[in-house]
Amino acid sequence: MQSREIRSFTGLRALALWGVILYHLYPHIIRGGYLGVVIFFVLSGYLLMVQHLTGSKGDPLQKFKKQYIKLTPPLLFVVTITLIFAALFFREDFHDVLYSGIAAVLGVNNWQQIFRGLSYFDLHGKFLPFTHFWALSAQIQFYLIWAILRKFFGDHREKFALSLAVTGILSLFLMTGMKPFMDDATRIYYGTDTRFFSFAVGALAGMMGCKGSFNKPQKNKSNLAALLIAVMLLCFLVFKEGSFLYFGGMLLFTLAMCLLLLITARDDNRAAKALDNPVLRYFGTRSYELYLWQYPVMLVFQQLFSHAALSYHLVVLLQMPVLFALGEGTYRLFGTPRKKQITRISLALFLLLGIIGGILIPTPKENEMERARLEALAAQKREEERQKAEAKNAELSEPIREINEKWPELKLTAKDLKTLENRDGIMIGDSITEMTAVNIENLLPNFTVSGKKNRQMVHAKELLDSYDLSSLSADAPIVIQLGTNSDFNQKVLDELLDDCGDHPVFLMTTAIPDPWEASVNDKFKEEAKSRSNVHIIDWYSIAKEHEELFIKDHTHPKGLGMDLFAQTVAKHMLPPKKEVKKPAPKQEEKKRGLKALFQKKGEPRQAGEEQG
Repeated sequence: MQSREIRSFTGLRALALWGVILYHLYPHIIRGGYLGVVIFFVLSGYLLMVQHLTGSKGDPLQKFKKQYIKLTPPLLFVVTITLIFAALFFREDFHDVLYSGIAAVLGVNNWQQIFRGLSYFDLHGKFLPFTHFWALSAQIQFYLIWAILRKFFGDHREKFALSLAVTGILSLFLMTGMKPFMDDATRIYYGTDTRFFSFAVGALAGMMGCKGSFNKPQKNKSNLAALLIAVMLLCFLVFKEGSFLYFGGMLLFTLAMCLLLLITARDDNRAAKALDNPVLRYFGTRSYELYLWQYPVMLVFQQLFSHAALSYHLVVLLQMPVLFALGEGTYRLFGTPRKKQITRISLALFLLLGIIGGILIPTPKENEMERARLEALAAQKREEERQKAEAKNAELSEPIREINEKWPELKLTAKDLKTLENRDGIMIGDSITEMTAVNIENLLPNFTVSGKKNRQMVHAKELLDSYDLSSLSADAPIVIQLGTNSDFNQKVLDELLDDCGDHPVFLMTTAIPDPWEASVNDKFKEEAKSRSNVHIIDWYSIAKEHEELFIKDHTHPKGLGMDLFAQTVAKHMLPPKKEVKKPAPKQEEKKRGLKALFQKKGEPRQAGEEQG
């Protein structure tokens, strides 16, 4: 993401960087921040075309080699340091991190993630610090495509422009053509073939800029540029990833950014001068180094503070000085032309990377072993629970006794278990419900429990509509355990609750290391205040500070945590106890007085009567 500098473009690069950073930190607020990557692609295409038309020609494949070598040393440095950290503190994730890092250095990280089925929009709780390198790999591949097109058509300006236009149009058609056949857009979002059009359109804009038609002073340049910058920032806030993005949305944003580049390429307007301010210039010149470090730093801090009673915003503030220090250090080390030193450092880092891989690759994947162990335990547990159910064993199981002792507010008795056996209801959840379904059904055998990986609040209404609520008893509860995978619109939750009718509804708070945790929980609590039939199951308060209850993603419970999750749900499903109304004290007194009045003198009092 480094190119020949135009001063106003440095400011745009800084805005693009912060769009991406804030999207990573607050995806539920800066919903379109990922579009900053589109700006990087457009900028690269524009500047490469300017260099091609105004600079020395040379062999395009040799130039590609130089571009790759220029990008690699800082990348190698970040990958190596992160791998050392992962080997020391996240050993169970090390192999996934290693393969991802190697793919990034080779410039194929985006395809590695495609083949692994990793979605850029669903990575919460996972230690995958090189996820964002997909964009860097795609850009390296764009440089290669550019070099090949230049090799064949570079000497003929019109043919070269036509080849870029045709390739860009094919890329756009691929993106829009593939989307209807794919529920998961990972292949489209990461694909070199489906994302090349932004780079190509940027290059064609660069050709227009070199012609000079946009270089003439125009009265409305500043106003139009200001409007385009406002549109860009608005898109960062509201342009959530969805179908429209692939059916014209990304193209429109690309065209708008090309127009902005054409207007601000010269400093003859106020917008261009505003973009060339010291703050934006600082971040723009270090955008590559800060981009490399931001995601690993964010994930490390999320892992460290996942169960701390600290505000997420405070955790974000704590990581900023670390990010700036690492970015500045990497910039000073690699951002200045010291060819021999950089070559030596790169060779040393590559050697170190090989040593780390050689030592640790033969080691069995601990996370896979742990997953297999948990699956075996789950199978064993299912068999044990089946045997218990068949024997109708009324005794409390060991997990229930342990939970009763450690969390007395969740205490269940044998009588409670008998009551819960006949309790009907529905529970709709995501992967947490999916993995604890056996535990829940053991305590609530008449419940319909539906959990599915990646399920979000927007999916719950359709699922609820598929159930026949009239077949449930009038007081049958409906439990909603969603919000793990993303935040949601209040309107979506309101519509879901309206569909629940008069049934008691229980909303389960989240305990996750993600920025939308508080937002989800606050929405649930607001609904409980405003609706008499809505109640809270506060999983957050019960589990948040108990790291030992969760697997390494700090989201999904394990072992006792799974039993605790199920018992937390079951405890809230007990019908409310009916209060026995006692007679008022004055009425009791009156009864005793009348009884004493009519009692025969000398007649013995009944046992238990007071002496008056």
